[in-house]
Amino acid sequence: MLALYDKIASLYNYLLGYKIMTDINYTPEMVAVLKAAQPINYAKAQELAKQLDRGVRSIIAKTKREGFDYISKPAPAKKKAAPSKMDMVAAICSALDMDTCEGLEKSTGAALNKLLSSLA
Repeated sequence: MLALYDKIASLYNYLLGYKIMTDINYTPEMVAVLKAAQPINYAKAQELAKQLDRGVRSIIAKTKREGFDYISKPAPAKKKAAPSKMDMVAAICSALDMDTCEGLEKSTGAALNKLLSSLA
C-alpha cells in the first residue's frame, strides 16, 4: 500500500511541476577539497568554483554550511562625517556676529564650506 502511495505522490508532484531534491550537489570528494582549501576567501572560492564546476555563491554557501573557515570581504569604508549645512550656517553666523543668516541655508554645501574657510 505504501508503494502505491509513493507512486501516486510522485505522479502528483510531477504533474504539478514540483521537483524533489534528491540529487547530491557535492560529493564527499568535493567536500574534502573544500576542507583542504581552508580558510576560503572570495578569490579561493572563484578558483574552487572553476575546479568543481559550481557557482561561486554555491561554494561560499557550502563552505559556511559545513562550518569551514570563510573569510568574507572587508566592509567598504564609511564616509567621513561631514558637518551639516545647518552647522556651517551657524558657524558663519557666529563668525560674523549675526543672530540669524536667513536664506543662507539654501546655499550649496560647497559654497558654505568655501565661505566658512575664507572667514576663518
